Amino acid sequence: MKLGILGSTGSIGSQTLEVCEKFREEIELIGILANRASDKLLQQAQKYKPKYVVSYQEPSKDWLEALPKESTYLPGDEGLKAIIAESDKLMNAVSGIYGIKPAYEILKAGKILLASNKESIICLGEFIKKHRDKVIPVDSEHNTLFQLLNAHSISEIKYVYLTASGGPFKDKSLDELKDVSVEEALKHPRWNMGAKITVDSATLMNKGFEMLEASYLFDLSLDIIKVVIHPQSVVHGIIELKDNSFIMHTSQTDMKIPILYSLFYPERKEYPFKNVSLIELSPITFEKVDTSKFKAIDLAKLAGFMGGVYVPV
Repeated sequence: MKLGILGSTGSIGSQTLEVCEKFREEIELIGILANRASDKLLQQAQKYKPKYVVSYQEPSKDWLEALPKESTYLPGDEGLKAIIAESDKLMNAVSGIYGIKPAYEILKAGKILLASNKESIICLGEFIKKHRDKVIPVDSEHNTLFQLLNAHSISEIKYVYLTASGGPFKDKSLDELKDVSVEEALKHPRWNMGAKITVDSATLMNKGFEMLEASYLFDLSLDIIKVVIHPQSVVHGIIELKDNSFIMHTSQTDMKIPILYSLFYPERKEYPFKNVSLIELSPITFEKVDTSKFKAIDLAKLAGFMGGVYVPV
């Protein structure tokens, strides 16, 4: 497999490299891309020795001289184009709206998009629908639904459930929420993620985004997509069938699991990191979302129903 990693210095990009290290015989790392020519990007280049190293910030002479001889530095869009051209699959782990252009270029080139950037799915919604056969979602919830929905016909499904931990503010009252700090919002009880997505998770805005993503990725009506609070964060998605039975996907809170699955789909590889037992994943509980406190879910759904520019805005 020839792989490109866009946003390699972020949380998902870094964890993707950790997975790649365990499968060096099967993965050829074509390129890594980041916004800044940072020490971390240089360290990644020195350790993993990709064919191309790309940044949008111009690197210093010393930085360039420290690159391994196996790697060629390319600037910005030139590097993006080269990585896409020579890769079979591309992990789009670029943060925020800056991930939109890479996602578009990857799919336009007919390559496999490993989608970890939410904004690109939401803003390119109709375009994504047309290229669904080339998109493998990486986020734990959508990766789970990808697996569950592949095993069941849409005609069998009554509801699709996305789970939310509730974040650090789950048990706070509306009055208490008036005085919370950014530092508190960044203390996610379960997941180790980047700053933006952690704050979005604290407000459940992230879950609103995920509802819209699921609608585009799997061509689902927003009417059948529901959100439940699941504090343990070990159930990543659930489908309810028409006979009132529920099928759920459970695993430890480790993004390397969906990353591994997306890299090798449709093959399922043995997990090369720390395994946990079923007993360690218990207990499992679910709660109703308090939409009077977490308004982002209803706002996202409303934007989805209105469509057009309301969704990206």
